[in-house]
Amino acid sequence: MARAQAPGLRLPFLLAPLQRRSRRLLLRRLRQLGVRRPEAFVGEPQRASLAARLGAAEAEYLALAPGYAAGSIHPAEGALLYALVRALAPDVIVETGTANGSSTAYILAALHANGAGRLVSVDLPFRVSEQSELRPIVAGTSIDGYDASPVPPGKEPGWMVPDDLRDRWQLRLGDATVLLPDLLAELGEIDVFFHDSLHTHEHMLFEFGAAWPHLRPSGVLVADDVFQRKHEALPAFARSVERPFATFGNFGFVRK
Repeated sequence: MARAQAPGLRLPFLLAPLQRRSRRLLLRRLRQLGVRRPEAFVGEPQRASLAARLGAAEAEYLALAPGYAAGSIHPAEGALLYALVRALAPDVIVETGTANGSSTAYILAALHANGAGRLVSVDLPFRVSEQSELRPIVAGTSIDGYDASPVPPGKEPGWMVPDDLRDRWQLRLGDATVLLPDLLAELGEIDVFFHDSLHTHEHMLFEFGAAWPHLRPSGVLVADDVFQRKHEALPAFARSVERPFATFGNFGFVRK
């Protein structure tokens, strides 16, 4: 998720530095993660008009919830996430932090193209009220507004996900500290874990530690916004499991 924006500040401005990332770096990162022939996948979201569809949804978000960020990822990050899922052909992916569904859409688009696999998401969503205040969708919860990517008025969590990509998706609403351990026990083994919920040091290490034992050998742990709070959760976790980590844009990766 992404923090609330100051009024008038637009997401493309915040993501502009990532636009200088080269295609070469994107392909290099994918190869480091074990993707063979990544060139075959990175252009597919554009050819499927996914980035354009999400861009239109982001514009709608900004009109509905001015002053807040939709939690959208840059198309280059989306292309990497999409290509990773295409190449790994996972059976089960677990995601935390759906919010409006930008990252979710890239994952589901890749599963759709694969013709196999499913995504189970856990989200603790908040909504922007008509008075531009944050209100919980799950009763009795609170949130650090720094990490809020609230759902705009009249929309539901994950609303940015196109209808034709939803058949491989299950969304569970609630606190990851409560839902995630039971979900992982239920699923047994997973192929990819994608963290995009609360980005504090403590919570990220909790999610990484919970997911890692269930991640199959050669599976990938992915985290968004690894630089947001300027802590060392991802490197610390990588050291604890004696695995290298890589980054691209705001993403971090550890392969088992």
